[in-house]
Amino acid sequence: MMASDRAKIAKDQGNAAFKSGDYPAAIGHYTSAILANADDLTFSLNRAAAYLKLGKNEDAERDCTTVLKLSPNNVKALFRRGQARMGLGCLDKARADFIRASELEPSNQSVKQEILEVDKLIQQQKQKHDSANTSRPITIPSGVSPTIKRRRVPIEIVEDLSRTSHHHSAELAVEDVEKQPKGLEDNGLLQPISSRVIPRSNEPSPSSVKPVQSTTPPLPRQTTSARTESFKDAKQLRDTAKPSRIGGGIFRPSGNHTLFARNDGKSGAAPVTTSLPAMVDATVPQAPMTLFNFTKMWESHMKDEDRWNILSGIPSLSLPNMFQASLEPVLLSSILQHFERVIDLQIATPDNVREYLVSLSKVQRFGTIMLFMDKDEKMLLKRLWETCGKL
Repeated sequence: MMASDRAKIAKDQGNAAFKSGDYPAAIGHYTSAILANADDLTFSLNRAAAYLKLGKNEDAERDCTTVLKLSPNNVKALFRRGQARMGLGCLDKARADFIRASELEPSNQSVKQEILEVDKLIQQQKQKHDSANTSRPITIPSGVSPTIKRRRVPIEIVEDLSRTSHHHSAELAVEDVEKQPKGLEDNGLLQPISSRVIPRSNEPSPSSVKPVQSTTPPLPRQTTSARTESFKDAKQLRDTAKPSRIGGGIFRPSGNHTLFARNDGKSGAAPVTTSLPAMVDATVPQAPMTLFNFTKMWESHMKDEDRWNILSGIPSLSLPNMFQASLEPVLLSSILQHFERVIDLQIATPDNVREYLVSLSKVQRFGTIMLFMDKDEKMLLKRLWETCGKL
């Protein structure tokens, strides 16, 4: 097998992995294609797109720079390198790439949208930098020396009376030891010496000193609550101090939950059964509000009626928030094909479909997604706009 054939097979495998959302596998296949045929710049561009999906902006910038060295006027390379540089925080370099791409393709709306976004980020960064450098000046009154004079405060050392008497007693004990006969000192034997301070005859012993009674009355003791006699009393005290509105429940996958509401003065619980609101089709569960649940339900229901029930259960204005920057070209193509079929089968009106088309056009990176769609898919979107009516 020739190198070009191996590169084409690896590219097709990478495109399939990219459309399915397996970006690490797509990077591996594109790398194999580059190793087989390094002259084809499409492989590096595709790998840069996969790097951008994973947030690997440095690798994406490197692949786009490699392509631009061989093809300086490649619009896709300039566009994706600008996106990578935006992710790295190099806003000025990213803007230069977008400006160059706009000069090469003045009608490219995706490039114009990125220019507006990078200009907004540059303006925010400039305002943040200016506010950080702005500080309140410190004014010094005229005639006052800026130097701060240190003031010396005299310190008087006061010794503790108890410590003073203890040291005095220790000194007297040392004097008694020194007054012992010299014949008892150097006899070659160890002499026991008491570490207890022996008071003098004129000093009162510690036991003879009476403690001074304070004239202030003692503080009253704080009375605590009576001791809990049993677990029943403790449970009653806990329920009284911290009442609970919900005592538990049974949660079922169908949505028919049973909640046990705790009564204030009773130990029993009254069951409260809740159920999901009825839908147009009982076989279709409640409409999801997350992209994961939407994708899972969209793939598990193939009928156009079921899919329209799922989609119509989601407010059209919430589509940009649900998809954010994770809308894939494969899913968008499936939704557009579904729109065309529901209009032909009269399941939905063109006005209803038009609301969702407008919301889809406001999804992040919608222009970038359109770059990965083929000619037939772009013509399908054009027909839908003509059928539903443009803004």
